[in-house]
Amino acid sequence: MQLSAGICLASSLPAVQSSAEAMSALDIRKLEIKIGLEKPFRALHVSDSHFCFADERENERKRKLAASRARYFGNSEEKFDAHLAYAQKNDLLFLHTGDLIDFVSELNLEKVHEKFQGKSVFLSSGNHEFSQYVGEAKEDAAYKAQSYAWVQSAFPNDLTFCSRTINGVNFVAVDDVYYDFTPAQLKLFKKEVEKGLPIVMLCHCPLYTPEYQKTLMRNGAKCSYLVGVPESEMGNYSPSRREQQKPNAATLEFIAWLKEQPLVKAILCGHIHQFWSGPFSQHTMQYCVGAGYRGQAHEITFS
Repeated sequence: MQLSAGICLASSLPAVQSSAEAMSALDIRKLEIKIGLEKPFRALHVSDSHFCFADERENERKRKLAASRARYFGNSEEKFDAHLAYAQKNDLLFLHTGDLIDFVSELNLEKVHEKFQGKSVFLSSGNHEFSQYVGEAKEDAAYKAQSYAWVQSAFPNDLTFCSRTINGVNFVAVDDVYYDFTPAQLKLFKKEVEKGLPIVMLCHCPLYTPEYQKTLMRNGAKCSYLVGVPESEMGNYSPSRREQQKPNAATLEFIAWLKEQPLVKAILCGHIHQFWSGPFSQHTMQYCVGAGYRGQAHEITFS
């Protein structure tokens, strides 16, 4: 499938067909992020929609995967369309922080391209954006490279690192889907800080804080799925999860630098499928939104 990668932000959000009943069933929670803007504006933050479509172009294994995953995410498109309709009705910027699709397929990526065509959206990628069969292999940079170009062609902005200034706020999307950051991303982010604008960061996996770690590890959880967890707090992790989520030096450097940046006002993320918010640093709040496939979202007023 050959698609144009397009640009990060389009100028308008055209009509989206969705019933009032579907919109009324959404679980949208309102919050305010105070940045010091002269003119406030609003956005809808969605994550983890998990489209799981496959048709006759896929092999039998992929079609069986789609049928199996649909048991969990069968209403994903309906909820996503309702979110888009709600954003249009209320004149909201649409933000998405990953796992829009559940696995790579022709039909999933065609739907992504169709949904975002010409619409006012900005997003970050999720780990499922590059998943071939969901958990069938070790997911790392080499695994991602197998599908990256194809996936990128369907999405409206760069999936590794991208920024857009919207109403005086610099929105910066950073790929952390495998629990790491790279030196190249840190270099690019430092250039964004040099612009002197307030920054809202989008990423898929939430960043470690002691409070969030304790919250997620309650009741015997085996890992927290956070980026930058100290090894000393990985005692309950299985060997595979410890290998997957152990932070490397570049990741720890990125996080330490990020904590010192007063211009970074908020981090928007998903991945956990639960609402949560708390301080990342003395300068920055982190907001994790619930699951899009359940109709959950944050309506954010940036003021």
